[in-house]
Amino acid sequence: MSRFVRPKSPGLAAGAADDFQARLVKYVPADILAIYTSAVGGIISAKPDANLQPRIALGLIAVFLAATIVYFAVRAPKGVIRNAHLIASPIAFLALSYPIAAKLLGGWFIGWLAVLGQALAALVAWLLAPVEKPPDNG
Repeated sequence: MSRFVRPKSPGLAAGAADDFQARLVKYVPADILAIYTSAVGGIISAKPDANLQPRIALGLIAVFLAATIVYFAVRAPKGVIRNAHLIASPIAFLALSYPIAAKLLGGWFIGWLAVLGQALAALVAWLLAPVEKPPDNG
């Protein structure tokens, strides 16, 4: 199974495109989230000053969001697949990284905002089904 979404292709011989469930899973940058989660857990266990914790969390989110964008800009196949990942994967990262950092964020964490972000990420995965253009034969 490819790490990247399979777009709809024109023609009868085209392979099956990913459905909503497959796109939802593939848009989530799981490898980046795994490293991010380890970093957040390590910071929590180090028990930094309570006043610094929200800033550390936001700094980690910013760094790993940038890493997500760079990862898909470099690794995803050019065209509609890359474009789809450059939209959906950063949204998915933010939606999942925010609640992971809830302990560090303390009073800056808003539960309903976390749920809203995850719903938005799912909506984007549902709406963003890339379609390849047919080859130009003329």
